[in-house]
Amino acid sequence: MSRIHRRSAGAWEVILERGRDPRTGKRLRRTFTVRGTKKDAEREAAVQLSAMTRGTYVDPSKETVGQFLERWLRDYVEPSLALRTRLRYGDIVEHDLLPHIGNIPLQNLRPIHVLAVEQTLRAAGNRKTGGSLAPATVRKIHNVLHRAMGHAVAWQAIPLNPVDAVDRPSIPAATPRTLTAEQARTLLNVLEDHPFGLPLRTALLCGLRLSELLALRWHDVDWSGGRLVILQTLDSRHDGVVRFKATKTHRSARPVSVPPQLLIALHDHRAAQAQQRLVAGALWDDLDLVFATDCGRPLTSGWVRKSFYRLLDDSRLPRLPLHGLRHTMATLMLAAGEHPKVVSERLGHSNPGFTLTVYGHVVPGMHEEASRRLEESLATGGLAES
Repeated sequence: MSRIHRRSAGAWEVILERGRDPRTGKRLRRTFTVRGTKKDAEREAAVQLSAMTRGTYVDPSKETVGQFLERWLRDYVEPSLALRTRLRYGDIVEHDLLPHIGNIPLQNLRPIHVLAVEQTLRAAGNRKTGGSLAPATVRKIHNVLHRAMGHAVAWQAIPLNPVDAVDRPSIPAATPRTLTAEQARTLLNVLEDHPFGLPLRTALLCGLRLSELLALRWHDVDWSGGRLVILQTLDSRHDGVVRFKATKTHRSARPVSVPPQLLIALHDHRAAQAQQRLVAGALWDDLDLVFATDCGRPLTSGWVRKSFYRLLDDSRLPRLPLHGLRHTMATLMLAAGEHPKVVSERLGHSNPGFTLTVYGHVVPGMHEEASRRLEESLATGGLAES
């Protein structure tokens, strides 16, 4: 049971009792203070009483950063986030945060501790080499700790988020690795006879993320409209269980027009897959996937990536991540004069401004082309007076 008493304005004393200890006969009692409304105190009392019942109770005033992070993973991350995100957060907490700040009392965590952790990781946080950690990785660790401490504030474990006072680690600007138009044509020719030729052609010509590509279903293909409707992604097959989830944002859920020759190839692929399904019989897993194994299961991302890298090497094309096919599509479209809004919508970006930020290396050429067209229009009288 729990009892709640008002100590002062906005402060409530919570007393939790669970009878007596069967060995010592002493009362099992815990007392702590909650700041906020009585509803807040009642909510925290229910959480802590449940923890006492499970044997995981920790006195809020004595809880360490490590104990809170484990509670956060259990009570928020595990039931709320996608599997791949849960695994990544758990890995960061276990290997990057607990060894450095896990023993610090949560109430004593300060911005200086956060700065020290990030400086240490930046200098020697690479688990494989013991060397420096990439700025992007340090930022991910920063973001996880910031999110966790945000929940600590929301759950009234601490009054302020100490990570708020620490600037997010900066990431040096980098130009996405892409293929030139000539290299892209070479790749398309090679893909004609490759086992993963069709999914890789689709990735290049439609700009799909790999997780979107592997989750594409036949009923997402609008044959009459000549487009794909992107509605879901493949979450993870970490434990052998196939999981799909909705796209990350409403912008990511989008229609993508398909070039006519690719649409014909998809139609032929559907007929070939129907024959595969007959051969597999009862072994076929009917997930309605466009790109699947011989028994209808999703292709593994690692398998597709390794085949792609081997193909680039064999074709003497520059090595780039598979995501570089998406970058290549966007770069070539912008360089060809396509409106940034069209490219942004095709990629599923939040707005055209973000697209131009990512592909800023193409913008100078767009300005030069615009200047040339202006000059030609003026020379030929092509601009109407306004």
